[in-house]
Amino acid sequence: MAYFDRFDICEAHLALEWDYNSGGILWERPANARRKESTQNQLDRIYFRPGTCFDGFDSLSENGKEIYLNLVEKYGLPQP
Repeated sequence: MAYFDRFDICEAHLALEWDYNSGGILWERPANARRKESTQNQLDRIYFRPGTCFDGFDSLSENGKEIYLNLVEKYGLPQP
């Protein structure tokens, strides 16, 4: 079961957008569709910067991977 960790949540959302974006935006995420802006823009607004070694799903922590997979299921995206 995933636990609350702000950094893991932000990284999971960023990795999800990198893997499933269409035209630079993950349209299945309601906030992105409503604002017509990418997750990356929203993360920039809260001054989130991933670690220098961040390269997507493989670099997520175990908790981050579980959050990512929960988001895939929540938004009805195809399994990675």
